[in-house]
Amino acid sequence: MGKLFDFFGGRKTTFALLLFVAVTSFLFLNKCDFNGWSNFIIWVFGTYAVGNSLEHIGNGLKKK
Repeated sequence: MGKLFDFFGGRKTTFALLLFVAVTSFLFLNKCDFNGWSNFIIWVFGTYAVGNSLEHIGNGLKKK
């Protein structure tokens, strides 16, 4: 599993891409509408951005 994470750039990136692919397939299979797809993508990107920010803040505080 570590090689897969390294290939995509990390654990958070891998899961964000998997969620993107899953919800996009729901959109094309008419299981959700565009508004639902858009809302889900906003949440995925938001949690990804917050996770990266907190990780970098934590690493910065750890070095001091």
